[in-house]
Amino acid sequence: MLKFPELVKAMRRFGPNLDLLESLLKERKEVILSYLESVKELYFTPVLANRFLRISFDQEIDRHIRLSLKGKSYLSLGGEGVPVTKIENFSGNPYAYNHEKDQWDMTIDATWEPLVYEFQYEGEAEPLPFSRFRSYKTLNEMMMASLNLGTIQGFIVDYGRRDFVLLVKTPYKEIKENLQSLPFIRYTAWLGLEQGTTFLMEFSIPEEYLKEIMEVLHDLRHHVNVLLTTTSFEYFKPLL
Repeated sequence: MLKFPELVKAMRRFGPNLDLLESLLKERKEVILSYLESVKELYFTPVLANRFLRISFDQEIDRHIRLSLKGKSYLSLGGEGVPVTKIENFSGNPYAYNHEKDQWDMTIDATWEPLVYEFQYEGEAEPLPFSRFRSYKTLNEMMMASLNLGTIQGFIVDYGRRDFVLLVKTPYKEIKENLQSLPFIRYTAWLGLEQGTTFLMEFSIPEEYLKEIMEVLHDLRHHVNVLLTTTSFEYFKPLL
């Protein structure tokens, strides 16, 4: 029987490629497709391979991909930003998600390992926006060519209703490792600063769990920087 964590693990690498998923999961395409169509708000964000990825926190309002609700904090790609040396792709913790009820279990203690990408800076490519899984055909046409060419090395997979986005930056590895246990984590980017590595984590959170997460961050307020925004296109551009 097809299990949701196994499906997410496979889709982080291959996206909604039914041929590859069928081979890997040993399940018929029709079964996989039916399962995918039953998951609420299923999105795929491509992670490009070997590209010069830099993140900037300057106020480049025309280039921002994240904008805080108060309009005072920004996150942009490119420019004179900080180089990303590694990305850990969690795509949430599917063990904590009930796709039939669209609910999360905050008490889950199952380990969920990320898919790790190293960036070698061998070339540049334009980032691709995420795409909602409305049908296999439309998503396949948009992304499969890039996957076959090797310009995409994986996908960040989002599922279930999400209302708010939290970006958390910290230089402390212990804090990073503790926060990565939260089930809503999308990815952790390793930033190569002159003074050492800083970690940038992104969480995509349903409204009913936001207060609980903010209470956790309040206790860490002297050790983290936080950007809070929503999934509205005005504040959240569908890249990364």
